[in-house]
Amino acid sequence: MLLTPHVMVGTAIAVAVSNPYIAVPLAFASHFLGDLVPHWDFFSNTTSEEKTKGWRVLGVMADLTIGVGLGAMFTFFALWKLQNTPLALNIFLCGIASVLPDVLIGPYVYRTNGVNFLSYWAHKIQSKMQFPAPLPWGIVSQIIVSLASFAVIANLVL
Repeated sequence: MLLTPHVMVGTAIAVAVSNPYIAVPLAFASHFLGDLVPHWDFFSNTTSEEKTKGWRVLGVMADLTIGVGLGAMFTFFALWKLQNTPLALNIFLCGIASVLPDVLIGPYVYRTNGVNFLSYWAHKIQSKMQFPAPLPWGIVSQIIVSLASFAVIANLVL
């Protein structure tokens, strides 16, 4: 799954569960559940060499930028508009936790010198949980997840 829907789910969890000791682990676990949803991502049906070349790298950077932007927007909204520092912190932490599994596999996927035991095992676990779907359905499922998450956020915050 792309990073942006993971951030949306993490934010929805942060808004719904005010206790960060519960919300952050739930956001982390939601990543694996999200990967079970049939989806398309930049690495669907690719070889190891294709993952690090061409448009896919740009796509990952764009997705990361959008995900970070959304996470920051929701965090700043809670902080400045709602004047709710605990909620802002919870959104920030859950946003990070929701994408952490993909961050952990980065050194493995991109074959950097930073490949370590944790990166290897995170990749091993995640690769078994991926449920790839062809375009356009693999994007449609992520739009539905993102919109459902936004509905939860809007219902509880606005």
